[in-house]
Amino acid sequence: MTPGDWRALLEAYLDGRLSAEAFMRRFVDGWRTSGAAVPRAIAAMQTTVEAFEADVLDAGEEGAVSDDELRQAAQRALANLSEEPAVAPHTFDRTRAREDMRRFQLQLGGCAGAGCVLAVIWVGLCILQIYYVSEWIQEALGWGAWPSAVIGFILAFVPIIGNVLAFLGATQEGWEAWIAAIVFFAAPAVTMFSGWSRYRRFGPRG
Repeated sequence: MTPGDWRALLEAYLDGRLSAEAFMRRFVDGWRTSGAAVPRAIAAMQTTVEAFEADVLDAGEEGAVSDDELRQAAQRALANLSEEPAVAPHTFDRTRAREDMRRFQLQLGGCAGAGCVLAVIWVGLCILQIYYVSEWIQEALGWGAWPSAVIGFILAFVPIIGNVLAFLGATQEGWEAWIAAIVFFAAPAVTMFSGWSRYRRFGPRG
């Protein structure tokens, strides 16, 4: 029910168009079907309506219970309801909820997709860097494959040093210098900046 519906119900009772018992039943039905928030003025008289309902059930017949307290509560509620901002309560809107969920899923899917692409690129760069750092160590120092691979794995993740050694390893294997520079300097920088920007925007996952 909207604030207007509650106001109409209160006015019908106070004007004598509804009996106290009929008002009580409609109030209880409206309270149960509202689902979420109701106006503060209505919430304030809910306990009075419940007490009146209990008295009517105990009496076993309509008209046997005085509704003076209920009428006073309704008058207060009507006065307070008129002072509240004319904003509809936040009831559950299934259509809007579905639209919001669909937008969220699209945004999340886009974020996850872009994040996966960045992750794949980053893994690929790491593998290339480890390989060419190991190749450079093996060629420059004359070490065996296993020692070169172990040291290369460690050095590949050292900022700047790993990039430089991978650049040297790639160029000694025949890469063009400008291609190696893009792969081992520009691409990691762009990937890291993109990941950092996304972290600042969306925060950590989980």
